[in-house]
Amino acid sequence: MNVQMMEGLLGASANSKLSGTPMGVYRQASAEGDTEKMRRALGCAGECTEKAVKYQEKLDKGMEAEAKAVRERAKLEREAAAEKQREERKRTEEGAEPGRLQGADVVQISEAAKAALENAPVEAVEPADSEPVTYTPSGEIIVPAAESEPTVSFSA
Repeated sequence: MNVQMMEGLLGASANSKLSGTPMGVYRQASAEGDTEKMRRALGCAGECTEKAVKYQEKLDKGMEAEAKAVRERAKLEREAAAEKQREERKRTEEGAEPGRLQGADVVQISEAAKAALENAPVEAVEPADSEPVTYTPSGEIIVPAAESEPTVSFSA
């Protein structure tokens, strides 16, 4: 929040509250029927209202300036992040081995493991063809009861 915004907020608030006093005098004079007093009170209330409007304009200008500053900061931050990303990419490309994918992990299998894989028999695993099983919190299997027809009872 900049100074212009603070001044606008405080000035507009104070002047709108200050206009309440002359409006009270206006109501009292209206009840008494004193038109001259009513005219003076309305003039004073009008001045307060005009000042509040001027402070509101100052607030609007301050808000525009603040929004512009925020946009500029965001733009600078985006540019800095993009530059950092470009530098990181450049460093990564310079240190990379030719023919190797960037960001990929490399797995090396030992000769013993390769030999073991060649000699190992391939076992076919067939999917289990069984009913779903339910376990208790202690880990025991719950045997489902024979399925029976659902029963519905109504009472009046």
